[in-house]
Amino acid sequence: MLTFAYCMEKREVSKVDQEPRLFIKSPSYFLNISKVLHELDLDESTSVYVKDTMFDEQIVEEKNETVDEVQIDPYLLKQLQFLEKPFRQRAYQPLLVCLKDGRKLTGTASDVQNDSLMLTSLELKIQEIIHFEDIQQILWRGRKLPTL
Repeated sequence: MLTFAYCMEKREVSKVDQEPRLFIKSPSYFLNISKVLHELDLDESTSVYVKDTMFDEQIVEEKNETVDEVQIDPYLLKQLQFLEKPFRQRAYQPLLVCLKDGRKLTGTASDVQNDSLMLTSLELKIQEIIHFEDIQQILWRGRKLPTL
């Protein structure tokens, strides 16, 4: 069954099943699927692999790195998760970020990543990336920032 649409401006009849019903102007996005599939090419299941000594050394180094992780205050993590939403970044400004080295930075939270916060200082016109482990506390209007 074919359905037809009549366009008032151009006075054309077109097949609706073959054309998009809603066109949203946006930049084109192309994905090379064959390249992605080629990168994911898997070996046969009957293959024999030789144990690599370099691989064992890398595992030992990775284990040592995980031990050196710094513990971050859970309340501080909740405050930073609260700032992940763009609306909250705009609503709760300016922030006073007190660092463990004694510095106090004032600005707005521009971007919250997994391990860092980008603070934009309007008065100094600079952006600074602050790692979570360097933050002692975050204040908004002299009080602690709310959490979720």
